[in-house]
Amino acid sequence: MSLDLLKIATQFADIISDYKITRFEQAGNSLRLRVIFQLADGSSLHVRETVINGMKLKYAYHWQDKSGKILIRWDNAPDWDVRTFPHHKHAGGQENVESSYERTLVQVLDVIAAALRISK
Repeated sequence: MSLDLLKIATQFADIISDYKITRFEQAGNSLRLRVIFQLADGSSLHVRETVINGMKLKYAYHWQDKSGKILIRWDNAPDWDVRTFPHHKHAGGQENVESSYERTLVQVLDVIAAALRISK
């Protein structure tokens, strides 16, 4: 998994300035991963993934600005009735819930990269 993170950090080197693995537990095909990516504009992406027997069961990707305000959080907690249930995102705050088709770290970073490139 750490090699995958290195590949992802390299792929998005124009927007990722640093990353820190805060938790990595692996047993066979199961793992728990927590990573914080520092982004070029000062914002950060907090990553949580839980994989059991090779299947990603839980994820949350929390993008926040440098003051800690949520920009978007993607997750699959089954707590909102949306078209893409249980996959959804909170855009701009906890109460603003939308369907989400971004379900992987790379898909989320693609969205963030597009937003950061537009804002330059």
